[in-house]
Amino acid sequence: MTDTNLPELSKLLPRELAAELLALARSGGADFADLYAEHAIVTGFTLDERRVKTASYSVLQGVGVRAIRGEQTGYAYADGFAPDGLREAARVAAAVAREAPPAAAGAGAPVAFRVTPGEPPFVLRDPATLALDEAAKVSMLQRADDAARAHDPRVHEVSVSLGTSAKSFLVANSDGVWAEDRTHLSRLVISALALEGGQRQEGFAAAGGCVEAGYYVTQRTPEAVARDAAASAVLLLSAREPEAGSYPVVVCNGWGGVMVHECFGHSMEGDTIRRKTSIRATQLGQQVAAPDVTIVDSGLVPYSRGSFRVDDEGTPAQRTVLVRDGVLVGYLWDRLNARLTGSEPTGNGRRSSYRDYPLCRMTNTYIEPGDVAPEALIADVKRGLYCKQLGGGSVNPADGNFSFQVTEGWLIESGKLTHPVRNATLTGNGNDAMLKIDGVGSDLAIDGTTGSCGKDGQWKPVGVGQPTVRFTGITVGGTAL
Repeated sequence: MTDTNLPELSKLLPRELAAELLALARSGGADFADLYAEHAIVTGFTLDERRVKTASYSVLQGVGVRAIRGEQTGYAYADGFAPDGLREAARVAAAVAREAPPAAAGAGAPVAFRVTPGEPPFVLRDPATLALDEAAKVSMLQRADDAARAHDPRVHEVSVSLGTSAKSFLVANSDGVWAEDRTHLSRLVISALALEGGQRQEGFAAAGGCVEAGYYVTQRTPEAVARDAAASAVLLLSAREPEAGSYPVVVCNGWGGVMVHECFGHSMEGDTIRRKTSIRATQLGQQVAAPDVTIVDSGLVPYSRGSFRVDDEGTPAQRTVLVRDGVLVGYLWDRLNARLTGSEPTGNGRRSSYRDYPLCRMTNTYIEPGDVAPEALIADVKRGLYCKQLGGGSVNPADGNFSFQVTEGWLIESGKLTHPVRNATLTGNGNDAMLKIDGVGSDLAIDGTTGSCGKDGQWKPVGVGQPTVRFTGITVGGTAL
């Protein structure tokens, strides 16, 4: 199956109309304008108490128009593709930008459109978003529910959700950019609740990404994901509370990269760098992590939720090195903040939909692999914590303070994993946490299945990753023993 369900947006927004809209958006004196056209098909199914509780299908389509004059942005959008509605949105964007102080340079002459070159980082022949019909999706929910309950009689409640989004989008701007792309996201999430005596513990597992329909047949079946969720819940029934204090912590590969996403990634985004509200704004060229740590943001990771051919401003995806051998060497830039600082866009302009203006956002952020065997990072620890699964996390980019929930951990005693741990939290400051890394494993994994990142009310899919990483000391919240 191909993308026949998605329209060719260049037919709904021809170049002649796009050029007219950009001219209208700049009529108030804006020095830059762009258009973002989108057609998205979104579905969602949830199963709870062995019944399908919700089933939704929606189509979202329209065009957003942005006009920039200096630091002032005018933004308006129109639902659908009716030319008169698009013209009105362009006039509104121009009117907002007109209220800004005069720009340093005038609007200038229009630039002829040229197609943004470049191949996609991967191609889906049979995307799950379009190949799976409603019956197949409901069957996946039911199979997952059956498998989770069959795993252990202590599993009493199961919740399953499956969401998909198939989207085509087009970007045109006054610099002559004309770019089109399509994205296909699907995500299967399973929660299992295990009961024993007075204990209630919940386990989670997920699968998905920008994947083919066959992914759910040969790579991550609903049954396998369900068993992982159920096994985690049952394991936590026998888990202990952690000992509070600061001691060595080993963080798993893959999803463990949510730490570098929160601790480091947000503080590298160009808007906070330009405004100097990030602790990283004055650290370029400085040692900010251990010497064997290299941190990358890349929109080119195959089949990840954070990957694409072009970002939501039409800039080709790229691999950006942020930290090389512990030294801060680069930042993430969208077009607006790049223009205002004399930098080059890095493919990090992203928006939730045509109803939102683009923000500087991460794509897939990860630590590159080292050369240490992951088992050796545990074997050298006399007493510590191994974090096998991390939950949510948060960070303040201004001061770098972070907090993470450990959803599944293990005590490390004399180099061995001895007992499961629950209700642990990791807290610290990103400005020094990465300096405390004393071991980087060789087992890099990038989890592009389920991550979503929030910023200024907008949510975007992202990937995170790292090899197994050891910290000499992180503050662990728990019960003092």
